[in-house]
Amino acid sequence: MTLKRRLDAVESALSPTQLVLRWLAGAHAFGDIEPYVAALLAQEPPLAPLDRLAREAAHSAQTAMRGKRPEVINAAVRSALRETVFRFELVMRINVTAHELLDREALIDAALSAHVALLTSEDRRTRQADATYLQRFATRRDLLLFRVSELRAAQEARTLVEGRYLEGHGALFPDVASAWDEQVKSTSEIADMAVRLAEFDAVAAAVPSNAEALSLRTMELVADLVEPAKAEALDKLGEGRQALRIATAWVGTKLSPRTVAEGGSVTEKRA
Repeated sequence: MTLKRRLDAVESALSPTQLVLRWLAGAHAFGDIEPYVAALLAQEPPLAPLDRLAREAAHSAQTAMRGKRPEVINAAVRSALRETVFRFELVMRINVTAHELLDREALIDAALSAHVALLTSEDRRTRQADATYLQRFATRRDLLLFRVSELRAAQEARTLVEGRYLEGHGALFPDVASAWDEQVKSTSEIADMAVRLAEFDAVAAAVPSNAEALSLRTMELVADLVEPAKAEALDKLGEGRQALRIATAWVGTKLSPRTVAEGGSVTEKRA
């Protein structure tokens, strides 16, 4: 068997997850999603990675089902396409969501830091004479602590999703992953500073974080990554009715957050 045939045999045996991970390794070489997309568009004609992934997934399924009845082969191909397109959409959603959160978090940090600085800019006697000072400081400090917990929940949600659908491989492009780590560090440092300043001014201690609430929030963020990716994948595969059902159910959880989980977990449907 020639080397090319051996490579073709290996590639035809790749699972949907392995196909997506192979694509992801190449895409990550660009550092961030924007230069990657620019490189795709610069090709003539522009490259469509999802089209290639879909063809490879279909070929792999057909090869694995060779000799089976047509209906069995068709079902295997359809399943492989769902799994592959879903994982591609999931990777893209993870990166877009992280980008949006980082942009928002930088603004929130700047605003809350400015508020804390203004609160502590006057001398201590003046601050103590202000009846609203302690409450205002406590509010800003608690908001900063909340932002830290929100970042941690988002990171844990991403880790859970990557473990479940990407064999534990990181979905974030390298530049985004570095920016994420820096943002978590920055937000944590600002929150720690606010906590120390609050203690110095005898502001009432913050309420300890609730592990159950953090777990619930993590599960909500898992759903925020997975459900839209499922709906997008099904829509692209022409299964609009099922896509609409998933999207509608997910939007419903955003309108009624308390209905997202029962017993602290989210029930997921596999793509």
